[in-house]
Amino acid sequence: MGIIKKDIIDIFLAKYPEQKEMLKPFLNGFDVTYADIYHINNTTLFGYMLKPEDFMKDAFGLKQEILLAYSPYDSFEPRALQATNMLFNMFPYMNRIDTLNCFIVSKDSGVLSYAGITSFGSEESRSVVPFVYDELILNSSDNWYIRNVLRKNFFDVDLFGYTLPLRDEASFFGRQQIAARYIDAIKRCENRGVFGLRKTGKTSFLFKIDRIIREQHLGFVFFYDCKSPSYRRLHWNELLGEICNNIAKRLGIRFREEYTEKNIIKSFRYVIKAASDLHKRIILMFDEIEYISFKSPLDEHWKTEFIDFWQTIWSVQSLHRNFVFIISGVNPSSIEIDMVNGVQNPLFGIVQSEYLHGLTEEEARTMIRTLGRRMGLKFEFDAIKLLFDQFNGHPMLLRLACSFINRQYSFDSRPLTVNVDNIKRIQPELDIELAYYFHHVVSEIQKFYPEEYEMFELLASGQTSDFMELSTIAEFTKHLYDYGLVARENSKLPYVKMPVAGRYVATELAKKENRTSLYRIINQSERTNWVTQRIKSIIRDLRQLEKAINCHSGPKLFGENSFPEAERFAELTPVKSETDFENFFNVCNKCFVESIDNYGKSIGKQKYFFTEIKNAYPTLFEVLHRIRVYRHSGDHLALVPDVARKYNEYWKEDTSGFSLPEEQRFIVQQRLLESFLTSLQIEIDSLT
Repeated sequence: MGIIKKDIIDIFLAKYPEQKEMLKPFLNGFDVTYADIYHINNTTLFGYMLKPEDFMKDAFGLKQEILLAYSPYDSFEPRALQATNMLFNMFPYMNRIDTLNCFIVSKDSGVLSYAGITSFGSEESRSVVPFVYDELILNSSDNWYIRNVLRKNFFDVDLFGYTLPLRDEASFFGRQQIAARYIDAIKRCENRGVFGLRKTGKTSFLFKIDRIIREQHLGFVFFYDCKSPSYRRLHWNELLGEICNNIAKRLGIRFREEYTEKNIIKSFRYVIKAASDLHKRIILMFDEIEYISFKSPLDEHWKTEFIDFWQTIWSVQSLHRNFVFIISGVNPSSIEIDMVNGVQNPLFGIVQSEYLHGLTEEEARTMIRTLGRRMGLKFEFDAIKLLFDQFNGHPMLLRLACSFINRQYSFDSRPLTVNVDNIKRIQPELDIELAYYFHHVVSEIQKFYPEEYEMFELLASGQTSDFMELSTIAEFTKHLYDYGLVARENSKLPYVKMPVAGRYVATELAKKENRTSLYRIINQSERTNWVTQRIKSIIRDLRQLEKAINCHSGPKLFGENSFPEAERFAELTPVKSETDFENFFNVCNKCFVESIDNYGKSIGKQKYFFTEIKNAYPTLFEVLHRIRVYRHSGDHLALVPDVARKYNEYWKEDTSGFSLPEEQRFIVQQRLLESFLTSLQIEIDSLT
């Protein structure tokens, strides 16, 4: 049972005794730690802080104290709601109470219409739990009344299912370090750019920067959503005129408004100089910058007027150091390309940019646990890691995935725990649910960088060696790495860093090519040529690796004379039967595995393959070990349980999506040759 602090009873409630009955039901789960009365926003409001007891913390994920506001009028007016919101920024509530939720009590039953996520204007929103005064008094002896109301209001509200840019700090998670860097740049009046995939939180990040600037009184922010027709349809001088007018109004600058092409430069320079004389810093934010660039997908005039617009801004900025801008978008070409239509790009070299990737694992964990607790969902550590790995921390996709998980359970069953098995069980349905958003995320790559999108298709559909060969041309993969769609760590294989997006792209490619499997299998008519070419490439790269090993004095693979029986390997053909399958792995094992074992024995090292080779060339070792397992499986499955287990693991992985035996055998051969070539490229890169 909760308590009311003694000083509140002795002083505050002695003056307002009628409040005690209203507070009584809340004592079934909360302590009353603070009380005061406020006359703000043309209304009177009673404000309390409620500290949750341990069982309430566990049941509803409450860590901090909760604001309880009581409007003592017969009707509940919107100004009371605004006044409640103002308390969040007042002492002693600020930095002490839960910023995501609040309780509001009114005598007017109309207060119930504010239940759920309520907007307090364009800047903030939080979850409101409303109570009707008479019902509180009527249920004052019911120990479960408050808990039942909270169950309905917390568990039945989907805090994850929010897809618009986040304007309030309460709903924003992470990005602290990059925000600090951008604020530091603004203080030095250095321009910045932030780019990333769709829905990675770029606009929410700009809003956060805006909040920090206002909190620290660093300057005046002017935000322009460039995809809005009200801006992108303007000509360059008209948009600059709009900016001039906005700055002049905000700062009280009087001047003669002349926005023609002839006079706009003079007007813009005058306004910025006037702001400088007033010691006011001006920060312009241009979101979705591609819509007013030479890459504009909708308005042709920006393909030429881009130069005039940014040359003007650049020239004025060179005169006045109180003026800085931040640009944001998906396509960074507006700052990457040095020449536009034969003219120097005014943005080239004057904007330092970063790519906004997903949240860090710790940031994602904080977001999921914080919001999940409010909804009666406790996500286990491994469950959050699985979600993080699937979406590479992409904030909106993580929210939508958690929203889908939330909808699988009724609020009557909560609180409950979400584990890895719960997520794996619904993964196929989850992929279907989010397919539209996967398309939205990767569509800009497909539109602006079609060659890179095709590279992504190669990697997503399992054609890793082709990806590796083509990725030697940096322009074919640059943005895939920059956006965080593809990664390659510690000189290992490149991989799709957002698996769900990779599955989506692979699925769409399979549909286009009339395949049922995500992995692209070579057509029957092309297999002989493909196998021949792959084998030639493997022999070529194996020779290169041996030379690199000699140059670095690394552990040799086969001794001085390279691998034996190279002609038998070169003569291999596509696998069609069980006999072909056995012959393929017999030859590969004889050439590449037994020869290593024999060389190791010749120099007195009995476990050379599992020690020196494994440690020196780990990627190649994985392929060679696969050959060893497939080769030995036929003869020793009944005798060696570890081999049988490994064989079943490899077979299941390699043949996933294929049911016909003849296709299964060839797909194992295709995957083996593919990974063999890729591993050689990886090992060569690590030595050169």
